[in-house]
Amino acid sequence: MRNGRVSQERVAVTIKPAEPPDGGFGWVVVFATFMQHVISLGVGYTLGVYYPSLQEDFKSDASTTAWVAAAHLAMLFGSGPLAGWLVTKIGTAAVSFLGSIICGVGCIIAAYAPSILVVILGIGAFSGIGTGLMFLSAVTAVTRWFSKKRALATGLAVCGAGFGVFAFSPLVRLLIVHYERPGAMLIEGGLAFNGCIFALLLRPVPTRRKVTIKRRTVEHLPLKVYVGPHKNVNADGSPYSPESSNGELLYNSDETKPLREVPTLTSMSKARRVSILPDVLTMRSALSNWIFWIFAANQFLTFYSASAPLVFLYNRAVRDLNIDKLDAAFILSIMGIFNTVGRLGFGALGNAVPRSRLYLLSANIMMYGAATALSVLGQSYWSVCLYAAVFGTGYGCMFALTTVVLVDFFGITIFGPLYGNIGVFRGVACLIGPPLGGWLVMEFGNSHSFVFVLTGILGFVGGFLLLLIPIGRRMGAARRRKVVRDEKDTYRLEELGQ
Repeated sequence: MRNGRVSQERVAVTIKPAEPPDGGFGWVVVFATFMQHVISLGVGYTLGVYYPSLQEDFKSDASTTAWVAAAHLAMLFGSGPLAGWLVTKIGTAAVSFLGSIICGVGCIIAAYAPSILVVILGIGAFSGIGTGLMFLSAVTAVTRWFSKKRALATGLAVCGAGFGVFAFSPLVRLLIVHYERPGAMLIEGGLAFNGCIFALLLRPVPTRRKVTIKRRTVEHLPLKVYVGPHKNVNADGSPYSPESSNGELLYNSDETKPLREVPTLTSMSKARRVSILPDVLTMRSALSNWIFWIFAANQFLTFYSASAPLVFLYNRAVRDLNIDKLDAAFILSIMGIFNTVGRLGFGALGNAVPRSRLYLLSANIMMYGAATALSVLGQSYWSVCLYAAVFGTGYGCMFALTTVVLVDFFGITIFGPLYGNIGVFRGVACLIGPPLGGWLVMEFGNSHSFVFVLTGILGFVGGFLLLLIPIGRRMGAARRRKVVRDEKDTYRLEELGQ
């Protein structure tokens, strides 16, 4: 050290993390995710077909029977934080494999259940945890393999849910007819075990990194450098210009820990510039962001709204409209077909117009919320089919675009834990929705009309909440511009005063 200056040899290391391949084996991951959605959500979204059989077998009322679907859907989405944590620890393939086993075991427990309570714990809670692990791990795997084509790949992958509803609805009804309810649940358990095969295909993105090492001698670096979180300054204290950064990490030649300074020397005669690398977005910072809570409220209301058609549409068709049971099962198949159309169509559309994804998501949720409230006006088989098509399309769009919109706002780094925490609000909504809906059905003379009107209105409100995000961001930008103008005016006045 001399005259407050230091001479030190450092090693500049440029690290380029592996980019998502946007193809290749990623399409195999898309197929595996598609099949995991077919199995997991095919089981979860067709539990309403068991509704009349469970009431007959255990002589349970509507509210108690609704707890089967409520427990399953609540665990499916509420297990998100657990699934997100497990994905970071053991990887997507292992989590999906474990979920497939848990889901199958839960179905087998329900098949031999002596009471409705054991059914709720078996195919409800236990299988719900399994499908939750299968669902979130598969979605996370796809988002990691794609960047530019993420919306399209996600849309293709998650449309397996619609295909699952389409295939499982009549299949479960036929299984109940031929093998009764216990046999149908036992066969569903066997189908769930097949998810283990597809789980093995959820390979992680290769983690190869290109590292370029070059030595550099930095002489006479001033000692007084202002280093701290969120401070970007030059060595002489003047503001730092990001255009001058070359993105290199510096290492001391005698240390293993990287320095946080990023030198951008163009020549040794110029002033040495120092900046702080931006902190990676964490779950703590995301939870303190008001946009996260808008999404949380939206997902709560959206999934509460979806509880009526997912759980009670089959029963409404059979009990309120006297539609044949097999025809009612095909109504759910229609919902599944258009669910697939919504996921594929809006996944591709979201990929084509990325700046409009949030508005597409909001509009579709409001659309199927309004359709749910107005569906009580239709009293025929074809009117219910029309509603199933509209709801299926909007619900499919919601799943296809929610993941990519979350990545747009919060990035891919914390997507797994973030999506898991959003799942908590989905789970709470699914836990409340079906039992409350069953109680309302009993209170209103075994009619499902009030349930559909209430949930439809709440769904519309949930879709509208998303529009508060662009409104809030514009207001925030306007306030920042006003602050900048005020600072400039103050500076000019000070100059005139001098």
